[in-house]
Amino acid sequence: MKNPVLTVAMPTYNAERYIGEAIESVLNQTFRDFELLIINDGSLDDTHSVVSSYKDARIRLINLEENRGVAHCRNLALQQARGEFIAWTDSDDLNEPTRFEKQLNFLQNNLDFGGCGTWLSRFKDSKTYYVTKAFKSSEKIKASLLFKPASVPNATAMLRLSEIKKYNLKYDEGLQISEDYDFIFNCSQYLKFSNIQEVLYHYRDSETSIMKSFEDREEQTFHILKTVYKKALVNLDIRASENELRLHHAICSRKMFSKFSRFQECCSWLENLQLANHQKMVYDTQVFNDIVAEQFFFLSKKASGFGLKTLSFFVKKSRKNCWSIKPIACSKLALRCVLKYDKFEFKLT
Repeated sequence: MKNPVLTVAMPTYNAERYIGEAIESVLNQTFRDFELLIINDGSLDDTHSVVSSYKDARIRLINLEENRGVAHCRNLALQQARGEFIAWTDSDDLNEPTRFEKQLNFLQNNLDFGGCGTWLSRFKDSKTYYVTKAFKSSEKIKASLLFKPASVPNATAMLRLSEIKKYNLKYDEGLQISEDYDFIFNCSQYLKFSNIQEVLYHYRDSETSIMKSFEDREEQTFHILKTVYKKALVNLDIRASENELRLHHAICSRKMFSKFSRFQECCSWLENLQLANHQKMVYDTQVFNDIVAEQFFFLSKKASGFGLKTLSFFVKKSRKNCWSIKPIACSKLALRCVLKYDKFEFKLT
């Protein structure tokens, strides 16, 4: 039998409630030449029964006797995939009908790219409350991965499987929640990425979400993510200390600052990163400076509770370092600082 063009891989564990919707969002794609490889990771509920109720010949089910973790399942999918390309989808999420068609069209017409993602919406109870708009530029994606795991949202990724095998790229099964960030970062060292500039994937914010259990555990999250931070910073010839890794995490985190001095330290760390890249030329200089400028704006939002002191510091440092910020963003920060707004998301009530 002829191999399909695409393998759609769906790791799953105890997903009986939503997996039916997830499967249907794959089977209803406008592109049809794919296999749906479902890896049931030792589920204890009726996930197997729900999957088995679908009689579509494109579905291939692998049952694991015990729970091995999502990284193991992803590696197994990379080994078992029969397609030229592989796309991920989670067992409680939804895909737009044109997702695979649009991603395949991009990769088949841009042979120098090894993968692409899409924009992603987060929803709960059928209501969308946040959209991740990832960069299109491969250079911006590569540079922003120093700070942002979602520079290519892993769940939206479609990869050229021959390139993954060529460089022996795998998921680290020792990591819990950052195995996807680590994998995409490793891929970015060898492959060019882009993102389709529209929402083609819908992430369900459910109580069973892996990330959900870590949202309020800042310290544990840091200890998991710092493995990737270390690797990324070594590229800039920086062997970061524990405190420097915590500064880097403070820049990437959405946690508000309780001390102005910590905000200043984080700014100094960004300046050090900019200088290191200028010396090592790991990333395109202008692109990296733009990414650092965006991170400084992100950082300053978390210090808006200190009022006009933050705004003055922001303007001073932006001018000194030639960090260009869009006027509308500056206006929003100014309003936050005037109000001494002390929450990350800004809503006037």
